[in-house]
Amino acid sequence: MVLTSSTAAVADSGKTGVQDETDWCDADAADTSAYSKSKTLAERAAWDFCAAEGLALTTINPGFVMGSPLDRHYGSSVGVIKRILRGKDPMMPNLSFPVVDVRDVAEMHLRAVQRPDTAGKRFLAVAGMLTMPEMGRVLKLAYPARRIPTRVAPYPILRLLALFDPQIRAILPSVGVAHPMSNARARADMSMNFISPEGALRATAAWLIAAKEV
Repeated sequence: MVLTSSTAAVADSGKTGVQDETDWCDADAADTSAYSKSKTLAERAAWDFCAAEGLALTTINPGFVMGSPLDRHYGSSVGVIKRILRGKDPMMPNLSFPVVDVRDVAEMHLRAVQRPDTAGKRFLAVAGMLTMPEMGRVLKLAYPARRIPTRVAPYPILRLLALFDPQIRAILPSVGVAHPMSNARARADMSMNFISPEGALRATAAWLIAAKEV
């Protein structure tokens, strides 16, 4: 069995340094979001179920998934890039994301099925890290005529806005905090050669523009 989990089930806010498949999100921590808690509990339940039933399980834990969607029913990650391309915000929070291209995520699922030695393991699907301002700079270079923000929103301003905006309040604990993740296991056990985070970002933007979503 191959299960699509998430880096949200791996990221441990209490740990510093590079994180890998041995790490788990602390579902009971006060600062753990409902999303991260749900992903963590779901994956742990899958491992428990497969152990009880004698089933072989491999989990793929993707990060911020970019790349060309199959259709217009795309996820929230693509929606973030759409917002940046529209230039609706003058500045962006210093949020950091573990980026991966959707084509690599699909390839990892396929290789997990094809390679029995991946059974019983978790695999982080992460090509590298990008902050939102870095995304803005990459897109500005690719589309200089577009009004794309590249400046970092100062933390004091975000704190003030968080008093009135629940969305900003929700992201505030993550501003300026990076949780770099290792893809060494995927490279070693699956022979993965990941599309770069910048390449995945440009592919997302190209699709959104071609589809006239922006």
